[in-house]
This record gives sequence, C-alpha cells and structure tokens, in this order.
Amino acid sequence: MPLSAGRLRHRVTIRRPVQTKTGDGGFETVWTDVATVYAEVLGLNSRESMIGQALQGVSSYRVTVRFGTDITDADQLRYGVLDLNVRSISDPDGRREQLLILADTASAQATG
Repeated sequence: MPLSAGRLRHRVTIRRPVQTKTGDGGFETVWTDVATVYAEVLGLNSRESMIGQALQGVSSYRVTVRFGTDITDADQLRYGVLDLNVRSISDPDGRREQLLILADTASAQATG
C-alpha cells in the first residue's frame, strides 16, 4: 500500500545514544536528538513485565516513517512524553517507500 502524506500526521524525534566522559573518568549515556520526522503511530497492545524487580506496564507501538529515515535499532523515538525503544525496523513490502518500526515503552534502555 503506498504511503500517503495524510497517514503521517504525528511528529516523532529520533534520539541516539552517545557516550560522554564524566568528570571521574567514566562514561555515561546521553540521548541526543538526531531528527524530527512525520510518522504514523499506532498503539498495538499493553502488558505488564518484571523490569528491575518491579512490575511495570509496557505498551507496544507500530511506527511508520518514510524510507531513508536514518534510524537504527539502538535508537529511541520520542513521541510526545513517551520514549519508545526501537525493537525492529523493516521495509514491509520491499518497495523502499516506508519503514515499519516496532517499538515499546519498556525501560530496558536508559532514558534521559
């Protein structure tokens, strides 16, 4: 199905982890904004998971963006106040028109 501009009505910011030096000689991960793009964001499901010895709610999302968007599975998407961890990226029909991103709110990656 062709990707029409009308479907891309949400704005998401692509965030990438960058290692920076701390004053004590160590490193910390800082999330840096890479780009803000139009996307279609659809909620898929919610569940509860044990994360860090605590039961937390996790929501999954399907995000569609134009093909060629610079994104990796190590990135996050900021959608409103949500930080979505990218889990997979695919070109669903092989036509190089769109990227289908599966992401969730699980706190498996550090947020900042």
